[in-house]
Amino acid sequence: MLDATPIRAESPRYGASLLLLPELWAPARLWHAAASFLGHRGWEGQMLELRGAGDLGARVAAVVEHARALPARPVLIGHGAGAIVALEAARAGAGAAAVLLAPLLAGSAPLRTLTRRRDAIASVLLGRPMPPPPAAHFGDPPATVASQLAPETTRAVLDVVRGRPPASGAIGVPVLVAGGDRDPLLSPEAAAALATRVGGEHLVLPGAAHWPLVESRWQQTVDLLHRWLVRQLGEALLELHAEAMAERDAEPDES
Repeated sequence: MLDATPIRAESPRYGASLLLLPELWAPARLWHAAASFLGHRGWEGQMLELRGAGDLGARVAAVVEHARALPARPVLIGHGAGAIVALEAARAGAGAAAVLLAPLLAGSAPLRTLTRRRDAIASVLLGRPMPPPPAAHFGDPPATVASQLAPETTRAVLDVVRGRPPASGAIGVPVLVAGGDRDPLLSPEAAAALATRVGGEHLVLPGAAHWPLVESRWQQTVDLLHRWLVRQLGEALLELHAEAMAERDAEPDES
């Protein structure tokens, strides 16, 4: 079971909720500012803790199980390796849409630097959690982020670094690949190719690096994600919300 922190909407507007999935080494609370902003826009949902939740396959399975227990299919929004989890969970039918924010492209050359260091090799040999990489190897996260990164399940890191790109073909729901034009781990060209590979849409985040959730322009990033979701799913989501409210109002008052 995954630890989940709820996202409270100031005035709920949408029938589908959001599941926010963090990057490797990162805690779910790094989503807090973005989650609050989305809550202000009318979204409810949860921030899911993935750190220490097993290898990549186990994380996908856990997110699928969590999503299927919800009243309606959620929108899966993943950052970095969390984007891989979001994509595969959506492919398994557990999401109404998938947003891949600064996704790590499994098996790509830029990711190899994440494990080409002595402490990472020691973690593999000794079977212990892998410390976070130096800032320069991981997109220079802001100091407030770097201070919260913690050792990660080594198997999950290796699954990403040594893995294969996602399978080609549309997954049956809207997909957005959003990446910064300064991300050292995913170039705009690679992000566009990934979007084409999974039948999705590509969005460039001007001036953003690998941590667009917490960098100086994070509000613009979240606003762009919100607008994309409303454009893709808005009418259906509003109808679902109206139906849910009607059903709730029709229920007898037991107080």
